[in-house]
Amino acid sequence: MAIEESPATAAPATAAPATPAPATPARIGWSEAHSHRDRPHLRRDPLRVYAIRVFILDVLAVTLAGITGFILRWAIPFNVEINDPTYVSLVVIVIIAWVAVLVLRGAYDTRVLGVGSEEFKRVVAATATVFGAVAIVVFAFKIDLSRGFVLITFVTGLTLLLIVRWMLRSWLRHERRYGHFLHRTIVVGAEPQKSEIVDMLDRDPVAGFTVVDVIDEPAADIDSAGLDMWLDEVMTRIALEDADTVAVAGSPALGHQVVQRLSWRLEGPRVDLLVAPAVGDVAGPRVTMRMAADLPLLHLDEPHLTGPKRAIKRGLDILAGILLFLLFLPFMIVAGIGTKLTSRGPMFYFQERIGRGGGVITVAKFRTMRVGADQEREAVIGVPDASIVDRYKQDPRITPFGRVLRRWSIDEMPQIINVIGGTMSLVGPRPVLVAELPLFGDADHRRHLTKPGLTGLWQVSGRKQVEWDERMRMDLDYVEHWSPALDLVIVAKTIKVVLVGHGAY
Repeated sequence: MAIEESPATAAPATAAPATPAPATPARIGWSEAHSHRDRPHLRRDPLRVYAIRVFILDVLAVTLAGITGFILRWAIPFNVEINDPTYVSLVVIVIIAWVAVLVLRGAYDTRVLGVGSEEFKRVVAATATVFGAVAIVVFAFKIDLSRGFVLITFVTGLTLLLIVRWMLRSWLRHERRYGHFLHRTIVVGAEPQKSEIVDMLDRDPVAGFTVVDVIDEPAADIDSAGLDMWLDEVMTRIALEDADTVAVAGSPALGHQVVQRLSWRLEGPRVDLLVAPAVGDVAGPRVTMRMAADLPLLHLDEPHLTGPKRAIKRGLDILAGILLFLLFLPFMIVAGIGTKLTSRGPMFYFQERIGRGGGVITVAKFRTMRVGADQEREAVIGVPDASIVDRYKQDPRITPFGRVLRRWSIDEMPQIINVIGGTMSLVGPRPVLVAELPLFGDADHRRHLTKPGLTGLWQVSGRKQVEWDERMRMDLDYVEHWSPALDLVIVAKTIKVVLVGHGAY
């Protein structure tokens, strides 16, 4: 999890790099605290080179889209020459405007590159802005611009832009696993919040952070002089560790005044200040800042899976469910015949699991274990603990053909009927066993605010290798942060996970 407006907890407070002041006696006063000689050297943004690559490839994608629109609409049917000033100038104007709006909409802001859905949202928003502007200008000035050119260019361009971003993000994730393009981060706070932030950042290097130092918060009763000395120490540590990010774990001692003074010290171009308020774990991106009576207030919205968005998700489930059923049908026929021929017992195994709202639903899967294996679960698997993954791997109840079905996730394919029928969704928290309910904490039941899914967030993050507590956290993250884009990402990752087979047993 990342703190920078990521699905997990944080709301960044912007700040930027500065330079540490040497640890000298307290420096009280604006001019002294911000003098040029006290500033450390400015560390280059680790994503600066990556952002340049994104920009170059975006320009190529938009240019290719413009050329495609020109050829398909004018060159092929009307034999318009490539050097025709009228049509070529229109293409050039569209390309330049498109790139300019991408820049203005922050599509190359390194704070959103490589993580979360905000990057894709800005690309889509910029494209829609240019498309709308072109339509308005053409209509207002009665310009004879082909609608076919506009449609072909923008559809092609948006598709190419999203593909470019997706490919670059995959490459960035790979590089970050080897320690490249990471924000060198110093965590400030008290226990246990400080350790929680460190664990979250170190657990997932793909999020883009590596913790290089931790600093204890100042004493709750510290005076102004003592606070200045503490800030001096923070700035010195930033310089020594060549850090570009400071993450503040919320606690009573790190109140408004301390964070404000710290942000003043960090003013400059490249040291980011990330603040993780306690409310972040509960509310996530549903928190919005609103002004009331000149006070900045946090407004907590409803979870995203409500109202029209739930209807949209249901419509997509029906459409995708029917298409997937037709795709799965040949595999299910082979799986059914193979199950009957290789082991004694029924073809299907029906099981009661927990659905939306905590209700019980019945799901079907191809039988992959010997008959009566469900009665042996407690003896073989037991309760979730540190060694449960090994017990899953060595489960003696699974038949040889059943292992093949599990390896390719074919055993779960019959649950597409549940998706079409409405008791499950294509993407969502995986339905848990009724027997697993006693393991739930109070907050864990929030995963049942939405329908269980055929695939889910923890399914694409290691499958059975993911520990129980981490599964619950991922499920709650999904409920809080749902969006159509997130579903598409999970579906794409599911295809990769199934092909690789990592964690399937």
